[in-house]
Amino acid sequence: MPRLFVIDDRDQTIDMLQRRLPQFDTVTRCGKSIPCQVCEERERGCTLRCAHDWQEAESALAAQGPLPDLVVLDLHFALPEERLLPDDKSLLGAGRARAQAIEQLRRRQGLYILERLRTRFPALPVVLLTTTAEELGHADARDPLVYLCENEVVDSRTLAAEITRALELHHRAQDGEVFWGKSRAMAELRRQMRLLVRSPLPVLIEGETGCGKSFLAEHVLHARSGVRGPLVVTDLSTVPADLLPAHLFGARRGAYTGATEDHAGVFEQAHEGTLFLDEIGNLDLDLQRQLLLVLERGTVVRLGDAKPRSAQPRLIAATNQDLAALVAQGRFRQDLYMRLNPAMRLHVPPLRERREDLPELLRFALLEALRSQALRPLVRQYLARCPTPEDFVEEHSLVAFGRPSVRVAPRDAFAVFLSRDSLQHLERHAWPGNHRELRLLAINALVSALSLALDATEPDSAQPRPDRPRADLSPRAPAILQLSDALIAQLIAPRRASGARLKTRARSGGGRAVEVQLAAQTSFAEVSAEVERQYLRALFDEHEGDLEAVGRELLGAGATARQVHLRMNQLGIRVRDLRGAGS
Repeated sequence: MPRLFVIDDRDQTIDMLQRRLPQFDTVTRCGKSIPCQVCEERERGCTLRCAHDWQEAESALAAQGPLPDLVVLDLHFALPEERLLPDDKSLLGAGRARAQAIEQLRRRQGLYILERLRTRFPALPVVLLTTTAEELGHADARDPLVYLCENEVVDSRTLAAEITRALELHHRAQDGEVFWGKSRAMAELRRQMRLLVRSPLPVLIEGETGCGKSFLAEHVLHARSGVRGPLVVTDLSTVPADLLPAHLFGARRGAYTGATEDHAGVFEQAHEGTLFLDEIGNLDLDLQRQLLLVLERGTVVRLGDAKPRSAQPRLIAATNQDLAALVAQGRFRQDLYMRLNPAMRLHVPPLRERREDLPELLRFALLEALRSQALRPLVRQYLARCPTPEDFVEEHSLVAFGRPSVRVAPRDAFAVFLSRDSLQHLERHAWPGNHRELRLLAINALVSALSLALDATEPDSAQPRPDRPRADLSPRAPAILQLSDALIAQLIAPRRASGARLKTRARSGGGRAVEVQLAAQTSFAEVSAEVERQYLRALFDEHEGDLEAVGRELLGAGATARQVHLRMNQLGIRVRDLRGAGS
């Protein structure tokens, strides 16, 4: 249930919320967990249900554990001068002018409070109650700030709609680079995360390697939790076993060889924040016992010390193993497993179970890679030949499936085309590396395609490019990039082990036999291209990178290294990568 905090000089708004909008929970200044309707202090004229000025609001919000989901803020505040913002009123003058200035502060006090909220609690969404849009002047109206305009008296239906809209916009903005898609598994995961995001209980995330467990823990569960403390991330598979106790629980100086100073463990570092323990199934039984004690007591004792220290983070644990099976095998403690709240564990589906989402996931990954800082130099070089990138609008870039089309491509952005044959090929792929593999494929595909295009259109250095003003140039041509079927097939083809070579042998009648390894393709053209790719790689290895020797074996005495290099480029084989792998 969303938690709301009201800042208003009168109690009418919180009365409306508590009586007519039970779908929301209100956070009060008293800190009691019981509803105001059944609290005996209500009949005694309780003044602690909402904040009536900035001082009360700041104090109440600072005392909160998790912050509320949203603030409902009034615009007009009929308050004494000393309770109004700004604190320094020395420039307001005197007499009648001062009285008018104070009245203006009252009429726009909500905007001053909003400014303080944005400074102190920048991620906290706000619904501002106002009568007309003109009253706001030039105030910033970007989400998650939502204005209720043209309502002299705000009714409960309008208020509920605006609060719901503000929360949805805020949650959508907080999703960041998360693509939820349409699959049932992801819809269920999203529903569960919304339930658990505010829970103080531990959260267990299960899923295969590369499916996005860490990203969801950091960018959704922690980002929306409202906790004040930091996010501390630890991958337990990367810490040496003998250092894990000190890493988790801390150590005093001299507790072990190399401990030259006191050291706080990750539990202390994440106090009142979030501690994300990745690959928790890697802990041995003794460390599992110590971890359970810390979770139960909320304190930790550093190695070589006797003093308990507060350590109460919200724990998120992740694993690519089946913890229930490990419990049955005696390799994971039953009591710790139950402490991790397995009844509400989250399962992140692998990519092969989200095939209906793959087209949009590909778009998402390619556009994300296209905007990345790492590809920016290549993108700029490519755009400079279209003929200039001066009017480029990154947000208008698109990824389309089918043949490259000038009519589809925007003239002020980048268009990446992928054939439907390649899309089908990718949909049949098993994606053993899940989202990590998809992101790598997107980056590698764009780097290869951009590099090939730039190499193929390298201008003649002897011909200087004319330095003409833009007005003299022809209209801008669309920046179109095609990801070839051969390139996609190469990127998802089974890889040889590092240093391994395909088997080759000379035939008695002349020529060479090469053993190739083929997976199912979408067409005979792709089968032929993959056979040729593997044959060329085998000859490259056999002749130790001498392209001229490869050409002579394939085309006779008149062949050149350039012919072989060009053909390898056309097939998506990067010679520099082959040479780098060989070295």
